[in-house]
Amino acid sequence: MQQLTSIIELHPGYTYLVVVVAAMLASRFLQPLIGRVALRMAIRTESVVDDLYVDALRPYRFVHFLPFGLAFFLAQMAEPWAYEARLISGLLLIVLAVENAIKILNGTVAVIRHKSEKQGSSSTGYIDLLKVLAVIVGIALAVSITIEIDIMTLVTGIGAMTAFLMFVFKEMLHSILASLKIASWNLIREGDWIIVPHFKADGEVMSIGLFDIKVRNWDVTTALIPTHEVLDVATTNYRNVQVIERARRIHEHLLFDIESIRLCDRPLLERLAKLDLISDHVAENLEVLKKFDGAEDDPRCAAEVLTNVELFRLYIDHYLRSRDDLHHKQHFTLVRALAPTRHGFPLDIYTFTRQTGFVDFANVQTSVLAHLIAMVDQFDLQLFQIRYEN
Repeated sequence: MQQLTSIIELHPGYTYLVVVVAAMLASRFLQPLIGRVALRMAIRTESVVDDLYVDALRPYRFVHFLPFGLAFFLAQMAEPWAYEARLISGLLLIVLAVENAIKILNGTVAVIRHKSEKQGSSSTGYIDLLKVLAVIVGIALAVSITIEIDIMTLVTGIGAMTAFLMFVFKEMLHSILASLKIASWNLIREGDWIIVPHFKADGEVMSIGLFDIKVRNWDVTTALIPTHEVLDVATTNYRNVQVIERARRIHEHLLFDIESIRLCDRPLLERLAKLDLISDHVAENLEVLKKFDGAEDDPRCAAEVLTNVELFRLYIDHYLRSRDDLHHKQHFTLVRALAPTRHGFPLDIYTFTRQTGFVDFANVQTSVLAHLIAMVDQFDLQLFQIRYEN
């Protein structure tokens, strides 16, 4: 032991070199070993969290903290190259620390996305901010080591340049504030369907970053929206439709030729009496006609007998309420007449489907409209556009 100590004292530079090289070789051996051990331990546990962190840390370069740390703290042995050895090893330690900090943050993002599942996440902007802070701290430490100045003194000096930095990095600061607002108020999540006409975005949010939001449009194109601008333009989010309410609105209107609207006569009512959905209303109108001996032109009769468009409105309302694929209690169903226009007499239809997916919603909407259009002739009505096409 005394002989080894004397050799170290006589040749500190060579000792330093041997220790660092040996640590480098050991780290090269430990790197795959730690990887295999960590992978096996992650597989054996039921939690997915450790799997995500183990995957994010690959290829496990954090083992190089051992040789770089020894090189930094034993740098005084490398005289007359102590300053250079300490500087190089210190910079390598900072780079390694920043790299692994970013990897851990990436693992955190994966964990957040896994736990949020289909609901999506809106907090990844925080992670991007932490990545930026990690890089800034790393740069500050690197400058501090390079020019041999106390870190607090350096931070004080940087404070004097705050106004200049705020001007230069204005967009970055706006992005940071927008990310914080999106995450705090839960405005947008990954997986949400959003429409941002200003950026030609209409699709699913794939990722929310500090600087941009990536949207996969329904036409399979990709739109990138600057994070700091998404809150400044008109944005529609369909999360309530898809996840919370699970209801999607059908809002359509049918335009009828005004000349086809008339009071119901006996032949029309007798034909419509076969429709179970409005048989009660038809029976009431037949009773009115019997009271006036079928005199449809009697003014008193005209005041009590419904028109064909009123009966059709009642039919639409009952038909919509009879469908199991539409909401009836949680959301309203409404069929109303609007003021006539030069395009005809409109019936406005509001209802909400239980299916919110694009294809399923389209199928329900098509089924409803096709049925209603097919029933128009039964009420002796005529759609406005059909009249003029014929």
